[in-house]
Amino acid sequence: MTKIVLVGMKSSGKTSVGRALAERLECEFIDVDHALQERYFAESGAALSYREIFNKLGAERYRAFETAVLRALAAELQGADFVLATGGGTVLGEENRGILSRMGLVVFLDVDQEVLLPRIVAAGIPSFFPFPEDPRRSLAQILEARRPIYAAIAAMVVPCDLEAPEAIADRIIAKVDTRE
Repeated sequence: MTKIVLVGMKSSGKTSVGRALAERLECEFIDVDHALQERYFAESGAALSYREIFNKLGAERYRAFETAVLRALAAELQGADFVLATGGGTVLGEENRGILSRMGLVVFLDVDQEVLLPRIVAAGIPSFFPFPEDPRRSLAQILEARRPIYAAIAAMVVPCDLEAPEAIADRIIAKVDTRE
């Protein structure tokens, strides 16, 4: 059975690596942000991006909604082969960490701050940055808080900075093969 859960900071490559992994492993790819958007649309009729949903609901309600989506995905994917890409903050909730750990092999895509920063700000300063006027400081503070959480939940840590998603996917597959 192939059940891989990718965690890491926003813009760490979870979606692109996840797609490459799923293609190589010939299994389903699920993006939690996309699933969240689909569920929000089904419930509200509003077609919003995950970022717009976050801004509309606020952090606390967004995280509760995300947990509900994770619960549904966990039930739906029982017995299936899949690669799941989480949102960058999905691991912040204790219940979410438990769900993800039970779903499959958790892999932390660890990307250096200097690589992440331009990727993140290219789409605009995220609303969850504590110092919007200082994105570097914001990202440093967030990474300091989140890296230990990502590492603690992960069965495997994969350093990845400027490699192509396909190369990272191949490294993950090689590491998984040596674990079995």
